[in-house]
Amino acid sequence: MGDAADPREMRKTFIVPAIKPFDHYDFSRAKVACNLAWLVAKAFGTENVPEELREPFYTDQYDQEHIKPPVVNLLLSAELYCRAGSLILKSDAAKPLLGHDAVIQALAQKGLYVTDQEKLVTERDLHKKPIQMSAHLAMIDTLMMAYTVEMVSVEKVIACAQQYSAFFQATDLPYDIEDAVMYWINKVNEHLKDIMEQEQKLKEHHTVESPGGQKVYISMKEKKSAFVCVCYLDVSS
Repeated sequence: MGDAADPREMRKTFIVPAIKPFDHYDFSRAKVACNLAWLVAKAFGTENVPEELREPFYTDQYDQEHIKPPVVNLLLSAELYCRAGSLILKSDAAKPLLGHDAVIQALAQKGLYVTDQEKLVTERDLHKKPIQMSAHLAMIDTLMMAYTVEMVSVEKVIACAQQYSAFFQATDLPYDIEDAVMYWINKVNEHLKDIMEQEQKLKEHHTVESPGGQKVYISMKEKKSAFVCVCYLDVSS
């Protein structure tokens, strides 16, 4: 029987993208890329995204970047919106969402309105050629909000935060979904800061001697990761 594999060798590795300087960061491109990646993942499932849709951009012979034609066609045809919207909005399987207007109306029934610079987005805006990307970004943003409303509630966030933060001020409590998410992130960061401070104190004052005489420091890294995951599951379940 062969030796068991070293757990360290079994760990997944991830490619970390280069971090661009702030003054070189293209916020508009990043917004488009993130929105499209999210929409495609929701439409097809994270593990089943077609290869040609994994990267939404291509570079032409003049070194100019554009959104790939297949992605543009799927946005103009509403296929991505109908796929994602049917899952997020839990539409009746017997009456699937068909067309941009059906998705817009389904969102409106949830009290969510697709607006671009304070103007309601229409099916006509989403059919325009060349593509009116600001209207499509507004549509995706509204679907994201619908997904957030389905996954998170103010009550769940407060219940989660109460598990690790005993002190609450009435003025600090979140009043809507967006505020609740920010509130939860802040509470998680405060708690992680406390854990890191405790870890530092343990390193300074409570070094443990192993049987072999080697000094072993109590690490909190696993606990930090588990804590964040548990918090996320508690809020979204």
